[in-house]
Amino acid sequence: MARASEPRRPDPDELLRLAGTSRDGRGRLAVYLGMAAGVGKTVRMLDDAHAARRAGIDVVLGFVETHGRIETAQRIGELEQIARRTVVHRGVTIDEMDVDAILARHADLVVVDELPHTNAPASRNEKRWQDVEEILASGASVMTALNVQHLEGVQDVVRSATGIDIRERVPDRILRDAHSVVLVDIPVPELLERLRAGKIYPPEQAARALGNFFRAELLTRLRELALLQTATFSGAAQNGDVTSEVRLAVAVPFDPEIARPLLLRASRIAGRMNTRWFALYVRQEREHPRNITAEEHRKLSENVQLAIALGATVVTRESEDIAGAICAFAAEARINLLVVGKPTRPGFFSRFVPSIVHKLLDRGGGFDLVIVDTARAERP
Repeated sequence: MARASEPRRPDPDELLRLAGTSRDGRGRLAVYLGMAAGVGKTVRMLDDAHAARRAGIDVVLGFVETHGRIETAQRIGELEQIARRTVVHRGVTIDEMDVDAILARHADLVVVDELPHTNAPASRNEKRWQDVEEILASGASVMTALNVQHLEGVQDVVRSATGIDIRERVPDRILRDAHSVVLVDIPVPELLERLRAGKIYPPEQAARALGNFFRAELLTRLRELALLQTATFSGAAQNGDVTSEVRLAVAVPFDPEIARPLLLRASRIAGRMNTRWFALYVRQEREHPRNITAEEHRKLSENVQLAIALGATVVTRESEDIAGAICAFAAEARINLLVVGKPTRPGFFSRFVPSIVHKLLDRGGGFDLVIVDTARAERP
C-alpha cells in the first residue's frame, strides 16, 4: 500500500480520463480518503494536480486549506487559485469557496479541499459537497478530500468507537458515484509522530488531540474503516483494467478462516498465470459494520489488507443474493475463472438449502469454477 510520504507518479492517461466528462456530460470525481487529519490527503491532491497540469490539463484550485502546514503550502507552487469570497456573519469574517467564480472559469479540473465543510449561513448550498455536485454538473471534474469518519454510512461504527457524534457528514453516494477513490494512508505510529513534531497542529492543540481523537487504538480502527470503504467504492472503476486473457476472481466469504486460504490459493493461481486478479466480497446486511463485533471487523479488515498485499483488486458488493451478485460481477468484469471455497454443509442438508457453490453451478455462465477445500488448503 502506498504511503503518503512516497512520491507518486500518476498515469497521464488516467489523469486525462479524470479530466474528461462522463456520458451524461457531468465531470468526473476523484475522492482522496484518509483515516484522520495529517495523513497527507491535500498534499497528494496537489501533487496530482501538478501532474495533471504537466499533462496539459487546465487545472485550478477552487479551495485548498493548508491549516498553516508549511509542507502543504509549499505544494501549491504555480497552480492557479480561485479567489475566495468573503462572508461576514455575526461580526466574524469567513472565507468561503466562490462557486460562481469557479463555474465562470470553465476549467477542466478543479481541486476542492475539505469536502464535509458546512458553508457559512446564507450560502446557496448548505454543504461543500453540494457545491462540488454543482461543479460536476457543469462538466468540470473535481479532486476532493475527506476523512472516513465523515461518511454517513459509518456513523454507527464511529460513534461506538469514539463516543463522538460527527456533525459534518457526506452521503455515501458521493463515493459510490466517484470515478476513483484514492486511499491516502500512513502507519498509525508515523501519524502520531507527525502530530508530536508539530506537523499537523500547534503544540497545545496537538497535546489535546493525543488525548482525544488521536489515540492509537482509535486511529487503528479508523484506518481499518478507510481501507474497507476504499475497497467498497473503488472496485467499479477498476473492473475494466484486466488486460490478460485469463480474468481471475476469488469469492471471499465473511469467515476469516475460510477467506485466508482462498486468497492465498487465488494469489498462487494468478502468479502462475501472470494475470491480475480480483477479490470479491459480497456483504449481506447481517455483516454490515454496525451488525458485527469489533473483533469480526478487525479480522475482515486483515483479510482486505492481505488481499491488497497479495496484489488483488478488492471489490465489495452489497446484496442478500450472494450467488447473484457474484454472477453479476463476473459478467461485468468479464471473469472467466472464479475461485470459491468447497461447500461445508453436509450433503443431505445441502439438497434442501443449496450452498453458494451449488447456486453458482446452476446459475453461472461464462466462467470456470476452481473449488478449494479450505480445510485442507495450505497455510503460510
